[in-house]
Amino acid sequence: MTDLSAWEQQLQDDLAEIRHRNQQLIKASATVRARGEVRGVTVEIDVRGEITDLQIAPAAMRWPSSQLSQAIIDSYRKARADAKTKAEQLIRKTDPRIREQLLQTRQTSADLEPERRPKTEAEIQAADDAYYEQMNRRGWR
Repeated sequence: MTDLSAWEQQLQDDLAEIRHRNQQLIKASATVRARGEVRGVTVEIDVRGEITDLQIAPAAMRWPSSQLSQAIIDSYRKARADAKTKAEQLIRKTDPRIREQLLQTRQTSADLEPERRPKTEAEIQAADDAYYEQMNRRGWR
């Protein structure tokens, strides 16, 4: 029976270690900030891709809206690439048992996610038209 008790204790110790390392990874990832800058537009995001800061140079505020929106999108994409690199660095440094699970989870979710593409100007206009038509029918409350 001592072998079973020792085995059980080893499992408990391993589990405690994995939980501790997982908490360390969570804390480290919470501090990750990534930035992208394009022509005076700077976007900062966290590791989840949420925007934490947006700075627009005064000169950029005089640009046409399409130019400004494209600069924001390009900055965000650069920030996402930077965040991905930083997240991958964290994952490479973590416990192999956690890393393996993260990589499997990432692959599974990538397989399930449909391919995205930016909407065309016509699609955006059609969505806007449909929204305003619906609001005009139902009322603007």
